[in-house]
Amino acid sequence: MSPVDNLIMYSLVLHGKGSSPSKVEWLWKPLMRFGTVEVPEFEYDVEKGLEMVLDKDFQLVAGHSRGGTVALLAGAKRGLPVIAVSAPTDRILQLNHLSKFPQDSEQGKLFKYLSSFPQSKLIETSPVTYASSLRNVLLIHGEDDDVVPIIHSERLCDEVNKKRKQLHSDKTKDEALST
Repeated sequence: MSPVDNLIMYSLVLHGKGSSPSKVEWLWKPLMRFGTVEVPEFEYDVEKGLEMVLDKDFQLVAGHSRGGTVALLAGAKRGLPVIAVSAPTDRILQLNHLSKFPQDSEQGKLFKYLSSFPQSKLIETSPVTYASSLRNVLLIHGEDDDVVPIIHSERLCDEVNKKRKQLHSDKTKDEALST
């Protein structure tokens, strides 16, 4: 009996906009080895999706694209592990990227959709805003992604590391002051 045999975990996996649970089988199927996996139909905006996710009880949340954005936000709010694949982590950066494409392209349609939200809402629903609250995150991103550029994962990783270093520095200062 392996150590994995004793592990029962409840995972939540979210697909991207215009996708479906069957299209993220490559993400959820391996997690089934560790316990129960729920992959709900998910046609909500990020904010509404986050509300739905936070109503659930899970130990790990994973997602692809928009589902990855929601997974990162939920992980930050709950302090739980996250797997995010090709996730827009800065929705203003994503809006700017999508603005460069023709209106009738998939990216152009996504631009129109994102443009319907106030910038303050896009900032509020960007995982990079909550970098200091993220723990145990696995970011996976292809270099040639033309919908969500790899810079999203790179920037989030940089922000998480920067916040972690800042917290470590502050803790060291506090310990020095208390001695």
